[in-house]
Amino acid sequence: MSTISKKPWRRRLGFTLAIAILAAWICYVAVFVYRLNYGGGEVLTPEVQQLASQELQEEWFTIYQHGNRTGYSHTEIRPRPEGYALTEELFLRLDFLGDIQDLFTRVQAKLEPDFSLKSFTFRLQAGPIYYNLSGGIKDGSLLLVSQMAGQERSQQLPLSHPIYLGSGMKSFIAQQRLREGNTYRLALFDPSTLSQTMVPLRVEAKETIQIGSRNLEAYRVVLEFHGVKLRTWVSPYGEVLKEEGFLGLTMVRSDRKDALAGFAEATAAELVREAAVVPDRTIARPRLLRSLRLQLTGITGEGWDLAGGRQQLSEGELLIVREVLPQISSVQIPLSTAEMARDLQSSLLIQSDEPILKEQAAAIVGEEKDALRAVELISSWVYHNLEKRPTLSIPNALGVYKMRAGDCNEHSVLFAALARSVGIPTRITVGLLYTKGRFYYHAWNEVYVGEWVAVDSLLNQVPADPTHVRLITGELDRQVLLVRALGRLGIKVIDYE
Repeated sequence: MSTISKKPWRRRLGFTLAIAILAAWICYVAVFVYRLNYGGGEVLTPEVQQLASQELQEEWFTIYQHGNRTGYSHTEIRPRPEGYALTEELFLRLDFLGDIQDLFTRVQAKLEPDFSLKSFTFRLQAGPIYYNLSGGIKDGSLLLVSQMAGQERSQQLPLSHPIYLGSGMKSFIAQQRLREGNTYRLALFDPSTLSQTMVPLRVEAKETIQIGSRNLEAYRVVLEFHGVKLRTWVSPYGEVLKEEGFLGLTMVRSDRKDALAGFAEATAAELVREAAVVPDRTIARPRLLRSLRLQLTGITGEGWDLAGGRQQLSEGELLIVREVLPQISSVQIPLSTAEMARDLQSSLLIQSDEPILKEQAAAIVGEEKDALRAVELISSWVYHNLEKRPTLSIPNALGVYKMRAGDCNEHSVLFAALARSVGIPTRITVGLLYTKGRFYYHAWNEVYVGEWVAVDSLLNQVPADPTHVRLITGELDRQVLLVRALGRLGIKVIDYE
């Protein structure tokens, strides 16, 4: 049995948001794009494409957070007879409440002559943890193959149009005759979350910006990603000069020497604490509460999962009531109904069909057929057998099982896989958890045992206390929506008991 880390468990909070932020940042820097002729946008002509194909395109960027150097980005696009070869690298040094971790991503791709994607490989590495994903276009679909914990799994995503890499987007922008008011639409695909979304892009204004000691003219181009505005400044010659992302993260055009300078001494970017939400007053004994009433401000639009089950939303007030287990008429497992199929199936990251996970789950529950009791057994096993260690990775159940360590993301995916494998419908839930005066972004689970019950195996809570505020239900493709709450979400504590 693994020993539990002696570090404060609050340090393990917020990693769900970190994944969402980094996914969005990677999406912004290394995103797949489709360009539509929309709202007066210029059409990319074959002549311009041919001109661009004659020379190597290379870019270096230094990444800052609030003026402190924290990483770099490097992109190369090399012409080939059959199209282009692209390489893109991103390095970030991150501080998660005192735990310093280095993140490195690398994308290599083959592009068609029109810059559309032919095939790619994607690698994310943080310390000893890594995630590999490769893909290629075939018969109108993107065939994906992931490598995690020594296992390969595949998934096929249908496409309704060609897709382009983010550097292809930059090449696209560089080849446009930018004018104020030009508008485009982009279909983005993020390899770190397997998510796709349409976003608008608009050329807002031409202005002067400072890059180092130079004042340069540039067009300000705004891309709206899930309601969050991301800004890029492009020179009249098509050079991307500066990009602004989330939580003070900024990329500024530089050269190799400057981008790599001070690499070893780079300041770690603080994401988790900066993104945490401070309510108007503190909450006493949060783990023991029976109910919590809040007023949430600053989050609008569709896609939130605020209402349902133990959460009731009325006139802007959110009431969260902890489930009372003796009042639940627990069902027998395994459950197998069409209505619950989605919450029982195996997925790319929740590999509930893996024999080793099925065997472990069967050993945990034994002869137990009561769903609620089985949930308690699985939660206890995950809690006691996973070292509580901050882990910056794309969490997957099989890898977590073999590593036996992780934060809230790792606990939630392993719990989901084990529970699903014995026939318990299980969801991943992301939102906020209150501790020490702040609401931190967090991940936990919901299980169906006759009704839906919140479970947090990181804390071994069945049911989870009502300071678990659900915002979104789903895997990484849904969790990236958390970026819409950054810097916007406010919380007023109305009452609790």
